[in-house]
Amino acid sequence: MTDLLVPSLDHLRQAYAVTSQATQVTPLLESAALARETGAARVFIKPESLQWAGSFKVRGAYWRLKRLSPDEAKKGVVAYSSGNFAQGLAAAGQALGIPVTIVMPIDAPAAKRDATAGYGARVVLTDHGDRAREEIAAAKAREIAETEGLALLHPFDDPEIVAGQAGAGLEALDQLSAKDASADLLFCSVGGGGLIGGVRSPSTICRRSPRSSASSPKGSTAWARHWRVAASRPCRSARSRSATG
Repeated sequence: MTDLLVPSLDHLRQAYAVTSQATQVTPLLESAALARETGAARVFIKPESLQWAGSFKVRGAYWRLKRLSPDEAKKGVVAYSSGNFAQGLAAAGQALGIPVTIVMPIDAPAAKRDATAGYGARVVLTDHGDRAREEIAAAKAREIAETEGLALLHPFDDPEIVAGQAGAGLEALDQLSAKDASADLLFCSVGGGGLIGGVRSPSTICRRSPRSSASSPKGSTAWARHWRVAASRPCRSARSRSATG
């Protein structure tokens, strides 16, 4: 994509209204121990690992599949993933009756391969050798999409994926409000940026905008590589207003 859309608040709410019918409400847990350790007044954790299919990825996957045309849904979709998006998309596809093909690196964890197949997806393995495994898997997914006429989905670089994953943020805002709390700081784990893009959107658009920090394991370069690419791309909102981030 060369021109990314920033979903409007109405679009995010529309997505959450749909995805919340299928996904679980993950808890917002307060940690007194972390508050003492950090010196914060209160600290809350939202464990999306408790979500259906094991991660927040199913939120974006479900909404993206709901946005397919009837013809696209009938033919099915293909995507590449080493695990979490694969499981989320496979689970969403099974729930909606949409055929899903997942291209996975041959060295992806066996548990994630098995879980993806267990949700009914067709799993295609790629041997990347010395090359980047995402590069080889992505190329195979494009090949399958072209030869079989399937819709090609990207794990995170897709405005509808981001909009679906914003449900975690909208959910957290409601949960904070119920606890008579608001956030001053937001820490969000990052890989490709789909989660922080979604979670950050509702907090910004709703004008309850905490300072945000992207968190990644020490030594990980995935986010740094993605950020260098993403920072060079133009960004516009659904109303064609300029946006920066």
